[in-house]
Amino acid sequence: MLLPDNPISGPDGDRFGFSTHAKVLCDAIASADDLPLTIGVFGPWGMGKSSFMKVCEGLLRARGTRTVWFNPWKYDQKDEIWHALIQTVLSEIAHDLDRRRESGEETLQERLVKALDTVKRLSEAAAWLLARRVAGPLTAGLLASEDVDAVQTALTAPGVDTYLHVNRFEHDFKDVVSTYTDGGRLVLFIDDLDRCTEDAAITVLDSLKLFLGEGPCVFVLAMDYQVVAEAAARRFDSERTDGARGRQYLEKLIHFPFHLPGIPFEALHQHLYDKVTDPSLTGSRELWELIEVAFSANPRRVRRFVNGLNHTALTLHQHDEPPERERLLHAGTLLAFQIKHPDFFSALQGDPGVWARFDEAEFTKSELGGGDAELARNNPGVRRLIAAVSSRRTGFDFPPPPSPTAIRLLTEVLTVAGGPAGDEGVARGG
Repeated sequence: MLLPDNPISGPDGDRFGFSTHAKVLCDAIASADDLPLTIGVFGPWGMGKSSFMKVCEGLLRARGTRTVWFNPWKYDQKDEIWHALIQTVLSEIAHDLDRRRESGEETLQERLVKALDTVKRLSEAAAWLLARRVAGPLTAGLLASEDVDAVQTALTAPGVDTYLHVNRFEHDFKDVVSTYTDGGRLVLFIDDLDRCTEDAAITVLDSLKLFLGEGPCVFVLAMDYQVVAEAAARRFDSERTDGARGRQYLEKLIHFPFHLPGIPFEALHQHLYDKVTDPSLTGSRELWELIEVAFSANPRRVRRFVNGLNHTALTLHQHDEPPERERLLHAGTLLAFQIKHPDFFSALQGDPGVWARFDEAEFTKSELGGGDAELARNNPGVRRLIAAVSSRRTGFDFPPPPSPTAIRLLTEVLTVAGGPAGDEGVARGG
């Protein structure tokens, strides 16, 4: 059984208790008067930001609020990404306005036709800017001086004297959104900013202010705060990271920070309990203690671990004898090392005695020496994990560290079946 890593599709699929918090946030969105408003949904990689925003989107749509969803990580280049953002919003508006026009809302016919015409002009203006690549270096909501010159030169060309008034873009967009929402608000969800390249992430944020910054909109941005703050810092100071500048940039842009509530581990355990397929591990307290210590309540990492463990168990079953519970727990611990502490996993492949030495040091509360001490420094948290799965720990029935032969066999299997090592570094792209 392979577990997908797709976000839940809406409130009906909420398994982690997001709905209560989402309702509070949606109430705030619905009652906000001073628009536009930017909300940051902050949380580490894999903690369910996309799922939380899907719950919010479903609740808002049930209230009749109009929403648009945009995934910027699909686009790599700065010019491409701001254009994709604008065209996604405009296409959604145009589709809905055209549907309403054709549905026979006669009292709105004139307004809808005018709004559709404005949407078309805005789309053409954005395409024109992209074609001439003049909106790339956006800074603090303004076009750079050389780009202003380029705009002025292009505006004198034949046939481009109507829709290329770039300075009116945000005003026209405001009028269109007001018509589209019948005087309400448009909520634009922007997901996975922390998966973008640094330039792309900052370009999205700049574009909200430059092109869409006067409309009756609520922008809901999902991101790992630290990742995007570091990207903003390097934008201002490429030679050395000025963390304060990056934080100031986000604080100025984001009016309301919303820190994603943690998922209770019990909820994650209940959701994934029967997804561990090997009967030897069914109901194993030790397995779930290992998972909680290694990955806390991070849904993405736990799913990856369960997928890898199931695959590893199936591979071990291809040998003559079905694997015993002890061997499967060893495989699970090694898989946790591979995912969480890849350098330690690599060291074990070359020196299988490392695990036993670390276990002994934890039991005797002694210092590690030489290369082991350096290995521990380079893998913070690995000693805590080894202590948690020690056979000497009371209250649990963990097996002693495996023999060098068993480690060599299991690491060979995990190299094939366990998946890529080191998910700690995938926050920007996985």
